[in-house]
Amino acid sequence: MLAAMKKFNLTVWFLLMSSFCIGFFSQMVWPFLALILYQKYGLNEFQTGLFLFSAVMVRAIFGFYVGNLSDRVGRRKVIFAGFVSGMLGMYIMASTDNMWWMLLGATLNTLAWGMIQNPGKALMTDMMSERAVKDAALQLKFFAVNLARAFGPAFGVFIGLTGQADTFFWVGHIYIMVCVIALIVFNLEKPLKRTKSALDQSFKALFGLLAKDHAFSMLVAGFTLVLMAYMQMTMSLLQYIRLSGIANLEVTFASMLALNGLTIVIFQFPLAAALKNIAPFHRTLLGVCLFVAAFFIFAFFTQNGGYGLYIAMFTLSLGEAILFPTISILIDRMAPEHLKGSYFGAAGLNSFGVAAAPLIGGYLLQDYGGQVLWLFMAFTSALVGLLFYRAQTAKRPDFSFKQN
Repeated sequence: MLAAMKKFNLTVWFLLMSSFCIGFFSQMVWPFLALILYQKYGLNEFQTGLFLFSAVMVRAIFGFYVGNLSDRVGRRKVIFAGFVSGMLGMYIMASTDNMWWMLLGATLNTLAWGMIQNPGKALMTDMMSERAVKDAALQLKFFAVNLARAFGPAFGVFIGLTGQADTFFWVGHIYIMVCVIALIVFNLEKPLKRTKSALDQSFKALFGLLAKDHAFSMLVAGFTLVLMAYMQMTMSLLQYIRLSGIANLEVTFASMLALNGLTIVIFQFPLAAALKNIAPFHRTLLGVCLFVAAFFIFAFFTQNGGYGLYIAMFTLSLGEAILFPTISILIDRMAPEHLKGSYFGAAGLNSFGVAAAPLIGGYLLQDYGGQVLWLFMAFTSALVGLLFYRAQTAKRPDFSFKQN
């Protein structure tokens, strides 16, 4: 890993550091948005889910287009536009008491995430030629996001800025600094390979290719479902803790998010080293099994709080540390070079899972209770395991380029 990191250039380090900085400050407020909507606007569990669903749906719809756009006009332009969108969204959320303006700000933020993350992953791998260096960059990208997740919420609780207007302003200021640095870095370095290609990069060509790529379609379907289950940690867990009557609501929730992030920070690279000789699809199956176990623990051992909550979160976090970096590596390996941004964008259809998470979670939690919610997520994760297993041998197109 250290040898690979020495080969990172300035653009890769910028993308990693911007992911951490934006994520760190965003995590002071974003996980607590459900609580803000309940306290400030009086929304119930389902209404909160509908609000978050509406915001994330924009990312789900436009993420596919944004990925293809990055192939055609250049990834750096799309990423910079994402920084601007995030900045505007945060300033709107900081300045309004109107729920509809709050929805607009949240929507701009989810759109920014789709414009930054997937084109950012594609740009990082564009900047390097060695397979091991690309994999290391994708692993570190995931690490940076989770390092922010580990400390952002807890730091926000510590300084008393969980969802206050000042927090939104701080994130907006961070976006401005990132925009300035991006203008400098993107003008200093160019990708090893041009994004634009003589090959057809149109939507028609992309849809034709994806229709034949059964393995990738199964991967994306599984990714979407497992992300829907995983997002209950930020969309429904806070409401579940509140409904369970557990004391110190914000502290308990922040400590669980910190446990999630710290588990990944501590175990991600040791697990990657221990599993490096196992095929990527087999690693995804191991991660999914840990998800199933975690949701069963949530279902049967957390009704009154206690250590069950933390054991479940720890188990889920181990699965996450294995599963999500491996999926990013699989996407990069499966993508044809001239449509890499489009493939990452197509994988971004997992945003439908993110969008559906608060709606499904809010409905199940309000009408059927926490146990049914967690059992449903366990069943969903098991279905994901079946999809990943089938994807190993599913049909793929015969690409006319050489994979790295």
